[in-house]
Amino acid sequence: MTEQLQISADVHTHTVASTHGYSTINENAAAARALGMKLLAVTDHGPAMPDSPHVWHFHNYKILPREIDGIKMLYGVEVNIIDEFGTLDMDEHELSFCEWVVASYHTQCVKFERKSELVSQGYRMLCDNPLVDVIGHPTTAMFPFDYEPILKLFKEAGKLVEINESSLKWKQGALENAKTVYALCKKHEIPIVLNTDAHYAGLIGKTPIAAQLLQEIGFPRRLIVNLDPDYIMDMAQRKRQISFDSDEKNFTKESS
Repeated sequence: MTEQLQISADVHTHTVASTHGYSTINENAAAARALGMKLLAVTDHGPAMPDSPHVWHFHNYKILPREIDGIKMLYGVEVNIIDEFGTLDMDEHELSFCEWVVASYHTQCVKFERKSELVSQGYRMLCDNPLVDVIGHPTTAMFPFDYEPILKLFKEAGKLVEINESSLKWKQGALENAKTVYALCKKHEIPIVLNTDAHYAGLIGKTPIAAQLLQEIGFPRRLIVNLDPDYIMDMAQRKRQISFDSDEKNFTKESS
């Protein structure tokens, strides 16, 4: 992997609907277009996060256009894993309104003792949930887990393992842990998704720290799935029967 790494799809981003986000959907889409990107996912926080939007925010995605400023759009959520059993803070009904689901542990949303065996158990049980697409920022020191067997399980369950630019920059221990996690992903050919977790439009699509790390370990481009936006769109379509036809201005939920 020698050429410059620029993702074509950023599928973990936040808006002002999460109140520690600072930009609107339109501002984020404009930033994506300025970088020549093709696809953007809106994934504001699930309800267990103190600053999350009301669940009606997710119910009302149907009013939003399929394309903004030339950027194909996915409307989803970053749900919270709230315990050591892989329980999410949105149930199947609530998640049926979302086209893309990132599942993450956050310290604000859990009460169990964050030991490796319990975090590993939570991830293991989460793999049984077919609605989850991405395992969000799995490299922070706050949530240690048994890397190799759990990463292999993510692959078996069809969950994309995220490398998260914001986490690498701001979260304690994330950069060092990431060197181990993504070396294992390379070893076992586990697909990853390179996201920003941007909370501000100026950060959309920009992943210099993650790109440098992947360059250093010689991570194969073919395993970075969002270098190809069609991969993400196909994955979302297969699971949820959605259309990215630009003539179809609004999303109509077809799946039950």
